[in-house]
Amino acid sequence: MKRALALAAAGLLSGAALAAAAVAPAELRLTKYNRVYENLAGELAPIEAPPVRIRLSSPSQAILVKDNLARLTPLGGGRFDGRVEIELLGKGRLVVDVDLGQSTQRLEDEVLLPRQRLAIDGVARIERAAGGYRVTAERLPPSLRVEIRSRIVNEVIDLCSGASLLSLGALDCGPLAQALERPEIPLAGVARELFLPDAELTAEERATLDRLLAAR
Repeated sequence: MKRALALAAAGLLSGAALAAAAVAPAELRLTKYNRVYENLAGELAPIEAPPVRIRLSSPSQAILVKDNLARLTPLGGGRFDGRVEIELLGKGRLVVDVDLGQSTQRLEDEVLLPRQRLAIDGVARIERAAGGYRVTAERLPPSLRVEIRSRIVNEVIDLCSGASLLSLGALDCGPLAQALERPEIPLAGVARELFLPDAELTAEERATLDRLLAAR
């Protein structure tokens, strides 16, 4: 009886270990995608602190991706739960329209993206296709915050401080400053499908993707 229980327990533990290994996240770096990209962002999410409304846009940018890492956990059927981390830096132009309720001002200046690491959690489907792999995002966060540095931030805070004086302190400029220093990039309009050509992947990266797709 004890021997049977011991064998059963060993079998259960072995099965649990295999199951855990089957769903352990795999790491994937796409080394050829570490390069310079231009004009990735356009409109940024507006910032509101009534009576102040701020609209931000970046008509041009050059962003260098220094590193990328995807941690993928197979869910079955070619679907994966995962996190993508991107290390980047860059610069571009920033346009800010400040609506103070009775007047509007447009400010423009250079914007810097200091070196930072961004993380995106979601669910995606990956499938082998002719000449590469098709990745379809099934779930993404609504937006992504980035850290920026620009002279405009101080100018907008000065405008807000003036409006705060007129409102006898009813307007709090603190949250506005934080929102300007880390604005949101909406992801709702981001393309949900991406094609990874074989030519853009190393042999090791293709082998990792094939191994993930074969997992059950």
